[in-house]
Amino acid sequence: MQVITEKEYNVHYYEVDYKKKLLITGLMNFFSDVAVQQSENLGIGLEYLKENNVAWVIYKWDIYLKRYPMFNEKVRVRTMPYSLRKFYAYRTFEMIDEKGDVIAEANSLWFFIDIKNRKSIRILDKMYDAYGIDRSNNKALNMEKIKSPERIDYEENFNIRYTDIDTNRHVNNVKYVDWAIETIPVDIVDNYELKSISIIYEKEITYGEHIKVVTQIEENNNDITCIHEVRNSDKKGVAKLKTVWIKN
Repeated sequence: MQVITEKEYNVHYYEVDYKKKLLITGLMNFFSDVAVQQSENLGIGLEYLKENNVAWVIYKWDIYLKRYPMFNEKVRVRTMPYSLRKFYAYRTFEMIDEKGDVIAEANSLWFFIDIKNRKSIRILDKMYDAYGIDRSNNKALNMEKIKSPERIDYEENFNIRYTDIDTNRHVNNVKYVDWAIETIPVDIVDNYELKSISIIYEKEITYGEHIKVVTQIEENNNDITCIHEVRNSDKKGVAKLKTVWIKN
């Protein structure tokens, strides 16, 4: 039987924007935290991964928001491993408010890698047993495909800091969202609400690198779609993002 893990969070002051709404990065941190908590509970957490020289690396996110929780609101975040497919895994998430309504959902795709050579490897048998997933369960989630921007409307440069690095010694996946939003004009951020975000991580970024984020903006009647690409110092794309904003 597949394992479901649920954890309660209180939205703190340092996790909200000036409208007192939870930041999208805060929501992503809740999702990541409950996934780590599940693995820790099952005995296949950070220490187990380190001892076996393996790691889970995020490859894709699709996140959809019905509404943002507010400052001091209590929410429950739930995660479930959806399937394992030899070298990678799908995982789903939900955020639930105090009324029991689902206010945010996410699908994700993770690669299982060897830490030493940074290559994908076959998922260990222990993972199937711990997560309660039958070895014949290799169904896939339908996830967003993102193209590179066709033009550049806005761009920003960033240096990778020590505080950007996670336990796998590369840039934390949430940082890419911070960078992408920094390239969007402030009047859009002020007058529109981010309703969905999709991300594809194509290459790792490490401490000391210099990156550029380029953004294409398409305006419709009541919504705006932004296509973002993170490029390294060799001008090669290392991640793509798509954000959809709805007018307040």
